[in-house]
Amino acid sequence: MVSSSWTTDLGFSDTNALKNGINKNLHDIEVGFKVLQFELGASDSVTRFDRISEVVDKFLSSNYSGTERSLGLLIDDLSSCGESNLTGSVYITEGMTDFCDSGLVQARQAQISLQKLIQCINTTTTTTDPPFLETTYDIESRNKYTQNRCNADGTKCQYLPCARGKNLHLCAVGFAFGVTGGAEGLFYSVYRSDDINTRNPPPGSLRHAVNFALTAKGGVWITFRYSMTIRLNDKLWINSHTTIDGRGVHVVIEGYGLAIARAENVVIHNVEVRSTGQSDTVHVFDDSRRVWIDHLTSTDGNLGLVSVVQGSTDVTISNCFLSSTNYNMLLGAADSDIVDRGLRVTVYRNWFDRSTQRMPHCRWGYCHVSNNYYRGWKYYAIGGRAHAKILSEKNVFEPSNRREITPWFANFRSDLTPTIQSVGDLLLHGATFHQFLTMGTLRDPQIEFVHYYLPTVPTQMLPRLVTGCSGALFGDRVNRCLSIH
Repeated sequence: MVSSSWTTDLGFSDTNALKNGINKNLHDIEVGFKVLQFELGASDSVTRFDRISEVVDKFLSSNYSGTERSLGLLIDDLSSCGESNLTGSVYITEGMTDFCDSGLVQARQAQISLQKLIQCINTTTTTTDPPFLETTYDIESRNKYTQNRCNADGTKCQYLPCARGKNLHLCAVGFAFGVTGGAEGLFYSVYRSDDINTRNPPPGSLRHAVNFALTAKGGVWITFRYSMTIRLNDKLWINSHTTIDGRGVHVVIEGYGLAIARAENVVIHNVEVRSTGQSDTVHVFDDSRRVWIDHLTSTDGNLGLVSVVQGSTDVTISNCFLSSTNYNMLLGAADSDIVDRGLRVTVYRNWFDRSTQRMPHCRWGYCHVSNNYYRGWKYYAIGGRAHAKILSEKNVFEPSNRREITPWFANFRSDLTPTIQSVGDLLLHGATFHQFLTMGTLRDPQIEFVHYYLPTVPTQMLPRLVTGCSGALFGDRVNRCLSIH
């Protein structure tokens, strides 16, 4: 885990602004360098700037004094471009000159901000980065979980007597551990399948139920009176402290997807979301946190299925059936979204079936991809960019035509900053896994992150368990899942 520091004097938001500014400067230099590499190849005039990755790596590891030293040397390298042309020792192309000029401006801006950051850290009391602090809510939730613990096996617990009703959250694992959703709020039973008025939804509708969480103390726990298909006429915005619990029935949501923005403590369980047009089926964004998406059946989203982006974190996506003709799961939207440095997502026991790519694709944050079953990807299964940390652990990969699991290919020249590491994966029928380890290896998340818990089963057992238990379970599928050993 990259754990940066913040100052109690300056305040987290101001210190974070300095870090974000530096990160943006370094990112712009790195992008410019990649363009230069593409244009000129691995010439001596280009390899002289290999120090850029060293600067970025030290900064992301919170080694600010080391960053300052390496950044100073990089500024010297960038400053020497013009001198080389004057002396005639090395010919500098126009593209190289443009890169050096713009890179020098960015590097000097980063140097000034870095000096301010170091000064603040050295002159004020420091503590752990707030996004990773345990709050009173976390501690209380964890104590309640420990006292009333179900056998949280990760997949079947949700359908056992100990997890009935508002005890569902006792089964949450991974980075969403501690989520309670609407457990402290009121029950709301949905009995209407229409979505006729999105601005003033009628009582009994799903849209009225999710809006109810805005005013209900403790949030809302939403259930469904009977099986239904709900065709939405607009995106469904999920508020904080909400549980959508589709156990016992078959609920299909189509037309538009679910949006979770600036929300915390949300559970989406045992529903099917499909055919959402030009939107993801479930979109988690804009600093949302502590979200558990579990036993979801998600198909036919033109832009993708589940996404977690723009500062959102502490999310578990588990036991889902996910199938899309192209994009599947995006974790971190853009190389420039440095706000996703704090992203932490668990991708667990899902069935990724015959999608083209992004299962998941991760940027900047830590993505633990564990105990999933992959069948028939077309381009790649797991990919990453922008210093992502992806641990692929005890997954099963069953290829069709394309056998390489990552986006790697011969003479790969794209982004080498992510770490993509395979531990205990089962590769079937000639599947290959090219690990990206330029930036080093990853530690076990149960060591790296306090209180992280994720039970796994041997890979030999995994295909039967995942294919039998993934997605929304209803009717006989529940008993069939529970009977799998």
